[in-house]
Order: sequence, then structure tokens, then C-alpha cells
Amino acid sequence: MHASAQLAAGQRIVWDTLTDYERLREFVPGVRRARVLERQGDRLLLEQSGVFAVLFFELPVQLRLDVLHLPYTTVIAQLAPAGAGGESTLRSFSGRYRISNALPPAVVRLDYDARFELAAPLPPLVGPVFGVAAVRQTMRAQFEAMLREIERRQQALTDAEPPG
Repeated sequence: MHASAQLAAGQRIVWDTLTDYERLREFVPGVRRARVLERQGDRLLLEQSGVFAVLFFELPVQLRLDVLHLPYTTVIAQLAPAGAGGESTLRSFSGRYRISNALPPAVVRLDYDARFELAAPLPPLVGPVFGVAAVRQTMRAQFEAMLREIERRQQALTDAEPPG
């Protein structure tokens, strides 16, 4: 899956929104919990749970991600082994956010690339091809929600600045 957008937002606002893991559930649909389990420099272990909405099904999502931060340009995430007593919903996952300066000035480009494979087959009624398309659509909706939060934060910052 690939998604891209240009935003009239500061690079730091974009970065801070992408890496605000503890608050993801407040602005990303389907995320019920995200928490940092370990942090060592620019690497961290993130545990996330929630749901993918697939037609009238909710597919539970439980995973751990090894995340690498390359401040303030790149966030790389890969599926980590599940913790004790937990199973991942995905067999494989890799994702990357890339923040770059764009033209005109004061505009940044945000690219998101992700590859995933479900650990268990979807119900026969949904089917593998349609189910994967629905999960991709959910991921796209989550990306769009991230964009709205970035724009909201940028607007709040702009509104707080004194005129002149």
C-alpha cells in the first residue's frame, strides 16, 4: 500500500504527530491502544491493538512493532515477535513514513508505504482478495486521519501565534 500527501505544515508538527503513539487512539480510527514498551535511543518496541473494519466484520489487530526513528524524516516499523501469551494478527508487516520538504516552501510531503500479510485467513464470506482490499482501505483511512490531525495541530499552532 502506498499513500502520499503534501501538507502546509511544519516538519516538526508532522513528526510529532506520527510519533505520538500514546495518543494514536484519539485520532486514528481502529486503534484502541498503542504503547511504547521499550525505548533505546532511536529504537523502540511498540505494542498496538485495535480493529480493522472489514465489511460488517471487525478483525481484531494485536501486534508488536520494532520501530526506528530517523528524526525528523523517517519512521520505519517492522513486525516484532509477539510477547508472552500474545499472538500477532499479521504474519508480516513493514511500514515506512517519510517526511520531506516540498515546493513551495512551508510545505512538506508525507509518504507512507506498507506491506503486510494476515496471519489467519479471513472468513470465507469476505474472501482473501476482497478482505485484503478492505484492510488496505482501512489503512488508507488511518493515513487520512493522521493527515487531519497534522492539519489540526498546525492550525492550532497558527491560531496561537501572535499576529505580526
